Amino acid sequence: MRYLRLSLRALLLLSLHHTAFAAAAKPLLNHQVEDFPELVGHDILLDRRQSDGASGYTVVTGIQGTSPQPRLEIRQLEKNVDQWNLFMLGLTRFMATNQSEKLSYYQIAGIHGRPYVPWDGVGPGEGITAPGYCIHLSQLLLPWHRPYLALYEQTLYSHIVAAVNSFPAGPTRTKYAIAALSWRHPYWDWAADPPAGESVYPSSISNPTVTVAMPNGTNTIPNPLYSYRFHSVSRDDFYYDPWSEWSSTLRDPLGGQVESATSQDNLVGPILDYARVSSRDRLYNLFTFYSNFSEFGTESYTFGADVKNADSLESIHDVIHGVTGSGGHMTYLDYSAFDPIFWLHHTMIDRSFALWQALYPDSYVQPTQMIQNSFTIHQGQVVDANTPLDPFHSDQNGTRWTSQTARSTRSFGYTYPELANNANISSIKAAINRLYGGDSSPSNSAAAAIQPSKRFIDDTPEEPSLFPRDPAAAARPKPLRREYIANIVSEKFALNGSYAIYVFLGDFDAGDPSCWPTNPNLVGTHAIFAALPGDPEGNGMRMSSGVRVTGTVPLTSALLDKAKSGDLRGLRKGDFDGTAVPNGQVPGLNLKVVGADVQPATTGDQFPKWGNFAEVKQNVGRDTCPVK
Repeated sequence: MRYLRLSLRALLLLSLHHTAFAAAAKPLLNHQVEDFPELVGHDILLDRRQSDGASGYTVVTGIQGTSPQPRLEIRQLEKNVDQWNLFMLGLTRFMATNQSEKLSYYQIAGIHGRPYVPWDGVGPGEGITAPGYCIHLSQLLLPWHRPYLALYEQTLYSHIVAAVNSFPAGPTRTKYAIAALSWRHPYWDWAADPPAGESVYPSSISNPTVTVAMPNGTNTIPNPLYSYRFHSVSRDDFYYDPWSEWSSTLRDPLGGQVESATSQDNLVGPILDYARVSSRDRLYNLFTFYSNFSEFGTESYTFGADVKNADSLESIHDVIHGVTGSGGHMTYLDYSAFDPIFWLHHTMIDRSFALWQALYPDSYVQPTQMIQNSFTIHQGQVVDANTPLDPFHSDQNGTRWTSQTARSTRSFGYTYPELANNANISSIKAAINRLYGGDSSPSNSAAAAIQPSKRFIDDTPEEPSLFPRDPAAAARPKPLRREYIANIVSEKFALNGSYAIYVFLGDFDAGDPSCWPTNPNLVGTHAIFAALPGDPEGNGMRMSSGVRVTGTVPLTSALLDKAKSGDLRGLRKGDFDGTAVPNGQVPGLNLKVVGADVQPATTGDQFPKWGNFAEVKQNVGRDTCPVK
């Protein structure tokens, strides 16, 4: 194994790309409740008839017919037994839809990346063979996924209605009809503290089977949140092995990227637990300090950019893709939307986006040039809030949704719990503080998976809370705390696919990369989410050199545990598939440690104030010894 020892801390860079690219065969959905099920089903059928009319467009509306309902966290939805049962039945029906149908699970998932074919009559742009419609490295990323999620949600809802209608008329069907009225797709909160004694990775996602109530009684069925089983796998659609051979979506495939691999969800959970505190701290930093949408939304790096704003929601998003995939479908833009966890993850991203919008309503998409192609937008093209979010139609006349028209979640018939009932800014901030602000109990990076950590360092660590817990404390002036963050810049396509950077404080086993994600000294992970290289026929991503992205790894929580020992050691890099990557093979990699003074909030419904940013250490990633 090749490895590299560097000078300040342990930084590991893991390539997620597989070693054999090309496959051998090819170079390459206020009436009486009793009437509800039939009525709703009728309404959805009307929508379908319109879609098959003169224009044939599918109109993205989200779930309409009631006031906007909240999308719940997945564990909260699971507590509503009837809604959960409908979710499982509806998703199972959705996944069973013939892959050739436009509104099948397969076709809707395929909008994101492969198989690189037009959907709903839109595109491709002239001369473009880029990887699907999804837009990354752009301010359009977050707005684009909003109608995409709404399309998925409304289509899944049509199958939930069908599940309701499958029960005989009577009390049971009425019960499910009532439950369906307020159902919305759940989000998976991978940053907040999980219930005591539980993993941040819910068993409702990781269990291969689930027990459901059906018209013929209780049955155990394959869990539709565990994986999507392809009806068939087309080499023409997926091109690369082993994705063209895997019969279902996989997470952290056992045996690596080989045809016989199986999911290792038992490993995904612990990895997510170790990554949670870093994800929580990063998300909290975005909410409390980032007030500009262009900085909040995209990981694209501009040379000489301010050290204060090196993170983004896109960058945090990338980490969850990398960690849950670990070489499986979620790892790559091309295939990620086929894994059902993609939709839970992106609903969380949309919730984070919506919360940020409520905090900073005046900042939004500004004109900017595209850094890379999408399926319909050329590299270098100027896009803005009125650029069409292809391929999503808002009416039968061919009008597409834009960032401007998709700005409000209510346009699609949903909201989130923290935003419901005309929530004000104070209540939103209080909710964010409660969920993501941490508390004063000390912890290390491993234990932090089940226990919140401190957030600030000063000379009196006995009171490191971000905000006071009693009114009397609010009257006393709060000393400044010091926050430390590792800012990381690297090239998007440095390793021809997705890769991850791991930051450690302390010892680790350099010879066993598989242990790195759960090492007790792991501080955090920074992941790069990318497509695989274009195939020899010219389809797919062109790996443009010099495209830089940025993200952060907050250090404060871990430093609190290491402050007494002063154990700050070397840096290493390595492949996700077990092969180390020498530092010289990672162009543009740069790490700076930045410190900032933070004034804690005086009440629980306020945010702390940040200031006095300064670099502590620059160019941590430089070589300091020969590669072995």
